[in-house]
Amino acid sequence: MNRFVCTLLTATALALPMAAHAFDDAAVDFAGAVSNPRAQMPKVCDDVKLDDTQKTQIHDAYYAFAKQKNTLAAEVKNAALDVRHTYMSATSTKDDATAANTALKTALNNLGDAVGAFSANVFFDILKPEQRAPAWMCIEAMKKAKSKAHRPEKPSHGGK
Repeated sequence: MNRFVCTLLTATALALPMAAHAFDDAAVDFAGAVSNPRAQMPKVCDDVKLDDTQKTQIHDAYYAFAKQKNTLAAEVKNAALDVRHTYMSATSTKDDATAANTALKTALNNLGDAVGAFSANVFFDILKPEQRAPAWMCIEAMKKAKSKAHRPEKPSHGGK
């Protein structure tokens, strides 16, 4: 197998899992934190001022979405396995590869559509208009805290 084909296959294999994680949406993290009483939310999140009805609505919407996301994520995983199997098979044709890639694209789009619908539901059906900006600021603070938690500490220089 030539070097170009190996590089292309490696890139494809690495890109598939990353594409599935691309749909990790901020509103999903926000709703998950609201639904989890032990979640550590940044102080700015207090400005959203959710009432008990909204908390219940977000919790219920998140539960329904999480079940749907599990099913859709499994479809993405299976479609990615089909792509891998197709590219590795000695009997597959270019049409087989095109069909497998199209199925994967469809599964990823379905997952993305579900995340978008969930986010719109939270922001436009559950939150009041005056709560949207504070909720977005809360999401930004959560993303910042999450990335800070995953970033390794820089070693200090000078031994102090």
